[in-house]
Amino acid sequence: MFLFNKLFGLSVSMKVNPMSSLSFVILIFSSMVSIFSGSWLGMWLGLEVNLLSFLVLMNLESLVVIEPCVKYFIVQSFGSAMLLVSFLCSESFLPDFLSFMLELGLMLKTGLAPFHSWLPSVVNSSSWFVGSLILTWQKLAPFILIGWIFGEVMMLLSIGFLAVVGGVGGLNQHSTRAILSYSSLVHSSWLLSALFSSFALFIFCWFVYSVSVVLMFWCCSGRGMEFLKSKLKCYVSLCSLLILSGLPPFLGFAYKVMVFLSVNSVILFACVLGSLISLKYYISFLFSLVFGSPYFELTAMSQSFYLCFVVIYLNFLGFVLLLLFLFCG
Repeated sequence: MFLFNKLFGLSVSMKVNPMSSLSFVILIFSSMVSIFSGSWLGMWLGLEVNLLSFLVLMNLESLVVIEPCVKYFIVQSFGSAMLLVSFLCSESFLPDFLSFMLELGLMLKTGLAPFHSWLPSVVNSSSWFVGSLILTWQKLAPFILIGWIFGEVMMLLSIGFLAVVGGVGGLNQHSTRAILSYSSLVHSSWLLSALFSSFALFIFCWFVYSVSVVLMFWCCSGRGMEFLKSKLKCYVSLCSLLILSGLPPFLGFAYKVMVFLSVNSVILFACVLGSLISLKYYISFLFSLVFGSPYFELTAMSQSFYLCFVVIYLNFLGFVLLLLFLFCG
């Protein structure tokens, strides 16, 4: 928790707040309970404890604006109610219908298309720290449960919706948090596709995506475009954007190639289409970053050399991981 507080520049009072630290620890362990629980009730209880601890964090972060807390609570409550009804009645009443309700409940809680409308709104109204958690850690346990529960047809439909809606929905967005929210839908389609292959591949893809998103939120935290005045944040945000955009041969491209080679399904072409559409707003963001910051002037030889070093390093790392996957997988 201290690391996140340091990254996102929270106030001193927040750093020493024991309730904030306790809620963050409970948030982590409750997700682990949901993932490793051997019963439906344990999974549901883990998700509920996770929700309560996250609401405490949201409240501590949003002392003035409570709108995102209320929206998140209402959406998650509906999803939890659907899950609980499905668990309790699955063996006695219309099992097919209740299974479908279970799938819809998980889609609603995770913000998957077509139940995604609350996600950009909540992320855009929340603090940078809370927004980064919603798009990363809060997706982990529900995604794993989706991989266990969803049938093949429902999974393929969800992947297709996510890829197309995420790509098209972000085109008219101007807020950084809204763009990253719709971008998360595109990446979610790849993450769900990775579940078709192996749990290890899913965790690797989720880790690459999560680190990039957290670093991007850290860079953008603050007032307006003030992060452009920081050399470190400019370079970190550039690297994060290149990874999230999936441009070859960065890590984002490497993990997508791994998924494409591991999963034999036509639906992956929808993922590719969504990624290509999302390149439009990624490239616009990159242009704003490069031309809006004084640290990317081509006349500054030392800065250009440092940037080239970062790019070469990421290229090398992406190629090494891709080759390891191709020849050792």
